[in-house]
Amino acid sequence: MVFEVLALLFLGFIAGLSGAVIPGPLLAFTVFDTSKKRKITGHTIILGHALWESVIVVIILVGFGGMIAHNELVIYVIGGVALALMGISMIRSKSGEIKMETSRVNSSLVGGVFYTAFNPTQPPWWATAGLALLVRGIETMGVVGVAIVTMGHWLSDFAYYVFVSFVVHRHEKYINPRQREISILLGIFMALLGVYFLVQGLQGVIL
Repeated sequence: MVFEVLALLFLGFIAGLSGAVIPGPLLAFTVFDTSKKRKITGHTIILGHALWESVIVVIILVGFGGMIAHNELVIYVIGGVALALMGISMIRSKSGEIKMETSRVNSSLVGGVFYTAFNPTQPPWWATAGLALLVRGIETMGVVGVAIVTMGHWLSDFAYYVFVSFVVHRHEKYINPRQREISILLGIFMALLGVYFLVQGLQGVIL
């Protein structure tokens, strides 16, 4: 029993870590949010991230995983456009603030939800690799297994993003005076990421 729990937890942690370390909009927001607020905010951001992913997990468990997988290209197009617009907004902002719906992303918690929801890789990942994790959990310990493997996934997100937030905060004396430059760099990264996802989606639709 204990071995099965630890095995599922470890499986979820490794699978989650493999996705967490890939640069994306949530990482950009974590760096930006931590430097702007001058405190560690990674834990709150990941709480919002987990809240959104819990919705996706429920949707998949009730049988909509296939629908998400079959609409992967549309998700890429919509998410790509959203990320590109966010990136452009960050680049154009004179104060280093995110001007696109600022009130919605000023909160670390809401930002965790927002930048997860508009990451085009999230739904397809959960409908494919994530689904395999959920199935493994069900086969091993039923609903409890699903909860354990998902918890392992979130623990990896928590560990990685809190670490990133800590590093940014620890070196704030170098980072805070350069918030404008950071905003531009993260904006460029976000815009390029959005264009990449948009191209991927459009290629799939055209072909």
